[in-house]
Amino acid sequence: MLTKLTPEQISKFWNIIGYAAEECLPPTVGERTNRQNNLLSSALSGKLEVWASYRHSEGHIVFEGIVLTRFIDDDIAGTRNLLIYGIYSYVESDLDNSTWITGLKTLVKYAIGRRCSLIVAYTNFEHIVKVVNELGGDTSFRLITFNPNELVKLFN
Repeated sequence: MLTKLTPEQISKFWNIIGYAAEECLPPTVGERTNRQNNLLSSALSGKLEVWASYRHSEGHIVFEGIVLTRFIDDDIAGTRNLLIYGIYSYVESDLDNSTWITGLKTLVKYAIGRRCSLIVAYTNFEHIVKVVNELGGDTSFRLITFNPNELVKLFN
């Protein structure tokens, strides 16, 4: 089950969440020395939403995965989308489809309730692409990035 965490829960489990967040950041983030502080600040303020998949085992919480989301408001199109900013799994990456689908159902209901037109995501995990394709999602677009500081060297 996927549960949206409160700021108190985020603070309590930040060492676990922060590691996952760092591991699943999208390619648009780049390198910054204060990245962890920015992530924590954004999560505590609600700008970045933290979702956890976990289970209870022998009186302890065992995290299975973390999902980071945020809203993207497109002022030009007048739409709102839910961006899956990152997904991290603490267990084997080949989780069965029912685990992914259960989490996705939660995000779908949340997106509909928040009047989102689309759910969009970054991923380089083929398993997630396969699941999205099986569900009729569109995986045809590619994210293209250039590091301008590296590219300018080629042009000079």
